[in-house]
Amino acid sequence: MASARFLRYLAPNLITLSSMIFGLVSLWAAAHDHPSLAAWMIIYAVLTDRLDGLVARAVKGTSELGMQLDSFADFLNFGVAPAYLVLTYLSSRPDLPYHDGTAKVLLWIVCGGYMLCAVFRLARYNILSDDQIPTKIFFGVPTTLAGGTLAIWMLLMLKYDPQIEHYGGAFGGVKLFGDNLHTPVGAWKYLPIAVAILGYLMASRLPMPKVGMTKNKAVSVGLLILVISGYVCGFAMHFPEICFWMPTGWMIIFLIWGQASATARAMYPPPLFPKKEPVRPHLRPQADIEDIVLDEAPAGTAVRDRD
Repeated sequence: MASARFLRYLAPNLITLSSMIFGLVSLWAAAHDHPSLAAWMIIYAVLTDRLDGLVARAVKGTSELGMQLDSFADFLNFGVAPAYLVLTYLSSRPDLPYHDGTAKVLLWIVCGGYMLCAVFRLARYNILSDDQIPTKIFFGVPTTLAGGTLAIWMLLMLKYDPQIEHYGGAFGGVKLFGDNLHTPVGAWKYLPIAVAILGYLMASRLPMPKVGMTKNKAVSVGLLILVISGYVCGFAMHFPEICFWMPTGWMIIFLIWGQASATARAMYPPPLFPKKEPVRPHLRPQADIEDIVLDEAPAGTAVRDRD
């Protein structure tokens, strides 16, 4: 019985730990001039991030340890890995202004800020109690969504970049958008702005609903098809054009909804810091306590002097 309970809790945690290996491979690939592999490993981490929660609920294996492991994995996979990928790739291209000088410093600031926004969001989530965690809404863009969206944008731009033959051609399958579509250099130049915006959205308090099945069967079927196609294309490392639509569309539509809906604007996340100082028990000064000890010490008892 004890071994069965151990395996029940072990199963989802093994999935979480495997996703951290994907994050490590992503860092290695980015450092060795393989940006497409680095981005696909982040997508792998997105897909396994969804699986560990499903497995944990299915086998009733949720635990505090699993929640902490998931938080560490999210920081590595969706905070550090995407920032490092953008930093290494843009700074390695001599045709971009981020190769050296002031632009490179600004790129460091943007990527570092993105990473700090991710860890801030995860830390803010970790301090919430169970009754404070909203069940149907996010405040700010989740790290998984931000990191996965950034990775899929990178893959799409790499696939259609005519300047990089070894990332074009057959990379990610045939070009669904046609051979005439090319990634302009300006898209790479303005990518750090998108990184900065994603970082802000992670740390923000903007409300956006969680994706789930709805009462509308047509919408539910459409969501299910998108999820399944995302898993198939993601694990096959093919067709980022298909994987692109769901996270990008979800973010744009529901961020607009969060600002247009009066109900959503009226929602506020729990405060970051306590509104009142914690009540502390009254303590006597150390000198008073030592005087009491001296007064109550039996005759002939040696008392050590204070240093």
